[in-house]
Amino acid sequence: MRSLLLIICSSILAILACEGLLRLALGDILAAGPDVLNKRSLTYAPNMNLRFKYLEWDVNVDTNELGFRETLDLDTTEKVVLFLGDSFTEGWGVEAGKSYPARVGESLSQGTPRMGTYNAGIAELDPVSYFKNYVAFFESVPAVCFVGVGLFLGNDIIPNQSLPISKLENLTQEQIENPTPTPPRLGFMTKTKRFLAMNSAIYMAVNRIVKSNFKVAQFLSQLGLVDIGNNVVTATESLYQGPAYDKDIEFTADIIRVLRDRVTAKGIPFAAYIFPAREQVSPQAWETFKELLHAKEEYRHYANEHMAEALRRRHVTVYDLTGTFLEASRGGEEKLYFEMDPHWNPRGHEVAAEFIAGTVQCKQ
Repeated sequence: MRSLLLIICSSILAILACEGLLRLALGDILAAGPDVLNKRSLTYAPNMNLRFKYLEWDVNVDTNELGFRETLDLDTTEKVVLFLGDSFTEGWGVEAGKSYPARVGESLSQGTPRMGTYNAGIAELDPVSYFKNYVAFFESVPAVCFVGVGLFLGNDIIPNQSLPISKLENLTQEQIENPTPTPPRLGFMTKTKRFLAMNSAIYMAVNRIVKSNFKVAQFLSQLGLVDIGNNVVTATESLYQGPAYDKDIEFTADIIRVLRDRVTAKGIPFAAYIFPAREQVSPQAWETFKELLHAKEEYRHYANEHMAEALRRRHVTVYDLTGTFLEASRGGEEKLYFEMDPHWNPRGHEVAAEFIAGTVQCKQ
């Protein structure tokens, strides 16, 4: 009994020592990002000031009165280039001023000083939410002269086709709500994980290592310790199912078409931008991903290509940035994504901005 008690006490002390060493080495780590702490249905909480620190970044997440990471004044700016999207558009892990919308704004303002860009990207949204955000917050803004929507198909292919397209077409600003979601009833394990995510440097470090390393995730999955289907690295698995997702791609393209129609009805130019996943650009990431999930080589770019085709058939202006990123990465030598997170690093945003700035056609 004494031996067991000694083992337990020693284990607790060892864990506390590791926790202390990690905090000293990594600083004050905030494991939960703004998507966990201050999320509403369509935006973040208004007027939020949050320090968001992970292994690869330490950034401030400040929101305006609407709940976006943006400081541009819609009432005083003469021309506004609006970007809708998810975490890629928002600039997950980078300062707001280094996101691609901000960089595009810097480029455009050199020729037109009274023009600015507005970043309406929010993590974990989808094309239906992009549509709602446009109608709720920007459709009535006279200064908007261009609307671009960023599509990351790892998240943006919509599988639920029960939503009537006609309902979106007739949606009004008054019908859109942006409440703070009612927290679901959480089980003991979920509550424990959330507590550790908020308070433990050990949990955060191990969690990020597992979720960014295919081999580790595969090994732990075989032991039954993680559900590989819910792992961050496999969030893009749906990209590589080939024709199995054709109907979902077509349905998603219809939603983007409805958004385009809503925007262009006001005489405002519109464009969609398809953003590649890390494994679609990095040869090393793709080889590991392909081995882990038995993905077929011919399906590596299938979803991006077919989405672009579906949008063109609907006469939507669309740009697939996969080729641009492949060229900029120089066979994986140039790092455009974080090492332990699937989002773009500042250099990735710079590459996106250089391309997108040349496609903006603002309404005169």
